[in-house]
Amino acid sequence: MSTSIFVGHAKPPANTVSGQMYTILSVVCEVEMETGVIVAAEFTVATELAKDYLNRLLAGCNLGTDEDAIVERLEKCYFSGTQKALIQAFRDMAKRYRTQAGTNRPEAPAEPAKPAG
Repeated sequence: MSTSIFVGHAKPPANTVSGQMYTILSVVCEVEMETGVIVAAEFTVATELAKDYLNRLLAGCNLGTDEDAIVERLEKCYFSGTQKALIQAFRDMAKRYRTQAGTNRPEAPAEPAKPAG
């Protein structure tokens, strides 16, 4: 099989429906390993509508190249008390993908050394 499953987790706020239903919010993505394309996504959120919407939002996106753009989409399109936890769980899942795929996000450049003198 050319796809793999990656799961990320975060703690949802207790004062949300998802927080009442789940102690952990999870993002599960099936990813095509050769391309990094998300084939399907599933989320532990409270409603089927939100689950379906989030799946459609992520399906077809490239996890290897579009991680920041996906987070921007989530920030612009998913308004819920669990938004931050959902993004945190997504980032956790993406990190697991990068580890397995052997790719890492570039770190911020180090501060240049000050000349002696």
